[in-house]
Amino acid sequence: MTNKFKQLQLRALDEHLAKIHVAPRPSGGWVRAIRTTLGMSARQLAERMGVSQQAVSRLESKEAVDAVTIKTLRRAAEAMGCQVVYALIPGEGSLQEIIDEQALKKAGELVGAVDHTMKLEAQGVGDVEDKTRQVAGEMAVSLNTSLWE
Repeated sequence: MTNKFKQLQLRALDEHLAKIHVAPRPSGGWVRAIRTTLGMSARQLAERMGVSQQAVSRLESKEAVDAVTIKTLRRAAEAMGCQVVYALIPGEGSLQEIIDEQALKKAGELVGAVDHTMKLEAQGVGDVEDKTRQVAGEMAVSLNTSLWE
């Protein structure tokens, strides 16, 4: 994949993800919140899903502690006339900001090591912060997998 294509892909995905609003999961989980808001009992959901009422109780308990499968959530959602939306969203900011932060970290390690070695020979890389930002910028643009090693 060419660097230009990687950059286009990054910008397109960042634009798409920026449009997504994620509401925090209710404390009891989405299944219980939707089911009760619809006025549906656990028994009624169980019948619609073709499972036991105890299975619905286990599903709701597992969802509340992040131990439910997407497949099971999808079955429950469909039984309630809903759909599951699955996405990975940057915790803060954008994918580009995640890349920039990692590039700065990696560049700091590299420039720091080179500067240390050169100082032992009575030389140095100059302004370490400036050099670090320069190297980080180059790394962030390259989108190379070595950024994450």
